[in-house]
Amino acid sequence: MTENVIHAIKIVSNQLSRKMNKFAKQFGLTGVQIQIIDYLNHLPQNQFVYQKDVEHEFNIRRSTATSVLQKMEENQLIMRNVSPSDSRIKIISALPKAEELQPQISQFLAETNTDLLNSISTFQRRGFLKALNKISNELTTEEKKEYKNETEHRL
Repeated sequence: MTENVIHAIKIVSNQLSRKMNKFAKQFGLTGVQIQIIDYLNHLPQNQFVYQKDVEHEFNIRRSTATSVLQKMEENQLIMRNVSPSDSRIKIISALPKAEELQPQISQFLAETNTDLLNSISTFQRRGFLKALNKISNELTTEEKKEYKNETEHRL
């Protein structure tokens, strides 16, 4: 019998999304928003973050990043300022409201990560993380090839 990896990964992904969203809901946020807050708050103070960085870090499309960041800006969690080097792009930074949530977010993410990893042995953990990275790299390579082919066909 062939194992349905796609189905198994999708189920786990949905379970994790629900867990993240349930935690985030108490703050009126979504799971993606708390992950973005965590990402912004863990960067060095002098490091600029652009929307493209958020898109890449969370593997989300530009339109998704735009709507999530706009909502976060409306809720006074982040601020977007014009870049001094290029007025077309904006620098994203966490505001005090987001920084105040960070201890709770960090604790939740650390506990969730620990719980997940403790559910499997050290040996399984190494193989699992290695396999996830390999699968992700393969899918990224495939996406790049498809994007290149689509771009060439448009020209």
